[in-house]
Parts: sequence; C-alpha cells; structure tokens
Amino acid sequence: MEAKKIMGEIGRKVAEIQNEGLGEHRLRDLNDEINKLIREKVHWERRIVELGGPNYAKHAPKMTDLDGNIIDVPNPSGRGPGYRYFGAAKKLPGVRELFEKPPELRKRRTRYDIYKRIDASYYGYRDDEDGVLEKVEAPAEEKMRAEL
Repeated sequence: MEAKKIMGEIGRKVAEIQNEGLGEHRLRDLNDEINKLIREKVHWERRIVELGGPNYAKHAPKMTDLDGNIIDVPNPSGRGPGYRYFGAAKKLPGVRELFEKPPELRKRRTRYDIYKRIDASYYGYRDDEDGVLEKVEAPAEEKMRAEL
C-alpha cells in the first residue's frame, strides 16, 4: 500500500472513530487499525529518508490529551512505542485514566520532621566556622588589646 493510500485510510478511520456510539469493541478495533496504519506510514517515511527524500516525520503532529495539551510521554499506555488513542477511543474506560495526571500528594510534615532538621547552625553556634567573623572582629580585637 503506498503512502497516499495509507494517509487516506487513516483519515477515513479517524473520522469514523469520532462517533462515540460505535461501541467499545469497535472503537478499540478501529484504534488498533489506525495505529497499525500509522506504523506502516512510519516505515514508508523511514524508507523515503533512506532513499534520500524529505523527512516528513519531523513535522508530524504531537500526541495530545482530551484538553488538547501536548503530551511529552510518547507511550503513556504501555502498549508499545508510539501507541496513540484517537477520537472517542480517548474516552473509553481505562484510557481516560492514562491522560489524567495523578493529583500531587503533599505529605504534611510532622513536628518530628521539622525538629529533625534543626541543628547547631540553626541556633548560630557555627557562625564562626566560615572565617567571616574573624575577619570582621580582628580590627576591633586589636583595638581592645591596645587599650588594655
């Protein structure tokens, strides 16, 4: 199958997968067929580059979530490299969770955790270890010794 026919077939199937009333099994089958066609298209594009032609993959669209945000992870589903979900398949059970970010859980620090970080430097007992105080106090100390 040549590249133009593959692109036409992908377009037809993507248009068909937009229909949410097709049923879960048909949507999953269509999504699998689209991904198979995309893999075949990628093989064609790779071969075109090998033969010295233009690199069409460089300008390919990125994977997006339901809100249209670009997803950096090339494979959130674990179903193989570059597996994507299209149209109503994004709303199938188990697929929607792939696109949702888990809520960030901030563990509340206990009093013990807070006190655990307090040491002598917190109270200022180690201020003279860096040598800054010695440089500042040296002239005053010499003046006091001269007065005595």
